[in-house]
Amino acid sequence: MRTLGETLRQARLDLGVSLAEAEDATRIRRRHLEALEGEDWANLPPPVYTRGFVRTYAEYLGLNPAVMVDLYKPITRQTPVPTLRHAVPRIAIPREIPVRPLAYALAGLLLVVAVIYLWGQYQAAAAALRDQEGVARARTGTPTVPPRVPTPNPIAVASPPPTLTPTPEPSPSPTPVVDGILVEIRATQRVYVEASADGKQIFADTLEAGTARQLPLASDVVIVRASVGSAVEITLNGRRQDVASSQAPTEFTWRR
Repeated sequence: MRTLGETLRQARLDLGVSLAEAEDATRIRRRHLEALEGEDWANLPPPVYTRGFVRTYAEYLGLNPAVMVDLYKPITRQTPVPTLRHAVPRIAIPREIPVRPLAYALAGLLLVVAVIYLWGQYQAAAAALRDQEGVARARTGTPTVPPRVPTPNPIAVASPPPTLTPTPEPSPSPTPVVDGILVEIRATQRVYVEASADGKQIFADTLEAGTARQLPLASDVVIVRASVGSAVEITLNGRRQDVASSQAPTEFTWRR
C-alpha cells in the first residue's frame, strides 16, 4: 500500500501538473507541497494546519480527502504537540460613552435657566406696573363717583385647557462592560476547531455548520485555531469580529 506522500505525488504526475501549478491552484506554498509528497513532517506546520493542507491538496488532485487525512493520522499521533506561537498584539476593546444621559442632563439645565430668566422678567414687569398705578392715583386725587351704568350680564368665557408638562423619560443604564475576554464561535460549515483560554484547552473538535460554542470568560488570553479561516464567525465581548476569508488554516489570539 502506498504511503500518503507517494499517493499525492503519483496523482499529481498522473495529472501532468507541476508543483508551481499546484501552488497557484491550492494557495499552498510549494515547500509545504514538497514536504507533503516527501513526508518531511518536520518542515510542515502543526497537525491542525497540515490536515487542512492534505484535505485541500487531495481535493485538487481528485483524491478522497477523508482517506488521505486518515493516512496522515497515524503519523500525527507520533508528532509532539507544538508550542503556541507568540500572541498577536493586544486588541483594544473600546468603551461606549453614555451620550443620552449627558443630553438629558444638558436639556434639564437649559430648562432651569430658561425658567429662572422668565420668572425674573415677570417680576420686573409686575413691579413696573405697580409703580405706574401708584403715580396715576397720586395725580388723580379723590375720584368723583360716575353715574351708575347698568351692568351687562357677564358672558362666560371658556378658559383654555391646562398645558401638560411632558415628563422626561428616565435615562437608560449604560451597557455593562465585560471584565475579561468572552469569545463565542459559530461554524458556517464543517470545520475543525481548537480553543484554549488562559493556557487551558477548552475543546478540540469538528463543528458542524450552525454549531455555536461559547468559551468561559478568560482573564488573560484566548487562542482559537480553525482548519479553514472563513468557516467560523467569532464574537468578542458581544462584538462581531472580522475573520480571514481564505480557505487556509487560521489562528486567532486575544490578550488583555
